[in-house]
Amino acid sequence: MENEAKLARRLRRERVRQMRAYLWLAPMLLLLLVFVLRPVIEVFRVAFSTVTAANLVRQFGTLDNFRYLFAQKEFPRVMTNTVIWTVAIVALSVLLSLIAALVLNETFKGRAFHRTVLLLPWATSLLVTSAAWKYILDYHYGALNALLLRLGLIKSSINFLGSAGSAFTWMIVVGIIVTIPFMTFTLLSGLQSISHDFYEAAVIDGASFWDKLFRITLPLLRPAINVTIVLNVIYVFNSFAIINTITNGAPANKTHTITTYLYTLAFQKQKYGASAALSLVSFVVLAVFAVLYMRTQMKEDNA
Repeated sequence: MENEAKLARRLRRERVRQMRAYLWLAPMLLLLLVFVLRPVIEVFRVAFSTVTAANLVRQFGTLDNFRYLFAQKEFPRVMTNTVIWTVAIVALSVLLSLIAALVLNETFKGRAFHRTVLLLPWATSLLVTSAAWKYILDYHYGALNALLLRLGLIKSSINFLGSAGSAFTWMIVVGIIVTIPFMTFTLLSGLQSISHDFYEAAVIDGASFWDKLFRITLPLLRPAINVTIVLNVIYVFNSFAIINTITNGAPANKTHTITTYLYTLAFQKQKYGASAALSLVSFVVLAVFAVLYMRTQMKEDNA
């Protein structure tokens, strides 16, 4: 009987401890419910409903919004731009950030200063950075044209934003510049968690720089790289400020990605149902990528 009483008291204490945990989590869960789950449900409802001219949601269960979206001549280009935009920025940023992280992980004079300087593009508002680059690339009074003319590298100003290909390329460059700081510091934190004992043992065995990089650094850095890639794919995929500020989809709606085209559908064409449908398409694409990427990495880790 005494043992049963002790067990009952222990179970009651455990239940109280669990209730306290749920109590502390309650505010966060409430915020998620109000500001995340409810808007997601509303977008889902609007995407499969008819939206009247008075912005009233009617007739749930229709696919008209998706039919309208897929019938738009800009839609294939928007999807292609989004893939190119995301893959180019993330791939090049990972490579450049890894190089920067390896350099900043070494001990040299002024390392703290260089780390601070690298952080500035990330600390600055993305809208301010995009506006600055729009000024730099301007055909008439841009700083880049002025610099190239002064150095004698060009004879007349170049319209960097005049064609879709050129404008989209420069926006990718800006995207890489603003993405590198976050990725660098994420990878740098992963590098600093690797014990120096591995490198000391490798040096004793006569390992070269490339041996240490490919047999020690990159394998041990894989978790940090995986997290960085997933987070930045989501971040870059949903990027809005750079494209909206520099070109706003111009020329002829050829530089839109999903997020900017979604904005155009909702607030310029007043097609709220189609914009909600595009939001679901975006969500599905990101969800499929995240699941497939993480499953692939898990299989490699277990192999």
